[in-house]
Amino acid sequence: MSQTKVTTDMLHAFVDGQLNDADRTQVEAYLADTPQMAAEVADWTAQNAAIQALFPAPERPIELPHVAVTPVANAPVANAPRAPMRAIAASVAILGVGIALGWAGRDWTGRSIAPQNTEVAVAGLVQQAIAAHAVFTADANRPVEIAANEKALLLRWLSNRLGEQLAAPDLSQNGFDLVGGRLLSAAEGPAAQFMYEDAAGTRITLFAVRSDNSQMAEFTFKQDGKTNSFYWQDDRLRYALIGDLPRDQLNRLAIRVYQDFS
Repeated sequence: MSQTKVTTDMLHAFVDGQLNDADRTQVEAYLADTPQMAAEVADWTAQNAAIQALFPAPERPIELPHVAVTPVANAPVANAPRAPMRAIAASVAILGVGIALGWAGRDWTGRSIAPQNTEVAVAGLVQQAIAAHAVFTADANRPVEIAANEKALLLRWLSNRLGEQLAAPDLSQNGFDLVGGRLLSAAEGPAAQFMYEDAAGTRITLFAVRSDNSQMAEFTFKQDGKTNSFYWQDDRLRYALIGDLPRDQLNRLAIRVYQDFS
């Protein structure tokens, strides 16, 4: 199937949900093989979601996945060679839902509305972090908005937007160096994403968003295919560390991040 058959009009129709099954399958395959375009389509989806959040359609309710997933050791992954790229295409829609939740979860003054169900809020936060991880870690050209060589600017900018003093944890002793970061949106408001990379090119992301809940939370593990994540919160921020790493290795990194923020 030739990628040249996928036009810009088809991509916009894909975002708008106006393609038939055959064209949608063709576009999904194209996005799976084209991470840079998948990231651009994610931006279009986010913009549409923000607009739609202002005029919500009651016949299209948003359902969040349940966070309490029991990890299965050595579980096979269907179509494993294509799984990472397919995750990018799937994340286009998930990231759009996350942005929509971010707008819908705010009142007309711009303040966050406290979630009524903590478990649903956690599920939504972690899923947004996983979706953002899938989209931006696959971007070879612009994975971050501000690179690590401008770390002071990055931290000042993200701290101002979140309203909390942030730090970029030093994970070099664990083999990961800071790539940079970017500003995202979450149901709670602005969110920060820090990206790290090891010598083999494996990337992990740290997602942080302000928390108005002073209640502490222990580490919560979630497995989504080959992608693992740890979630926790303190009296200022909620965090999600995401990576296609074994649970034990990601756990050590999460503890290191926790120590740096404590």
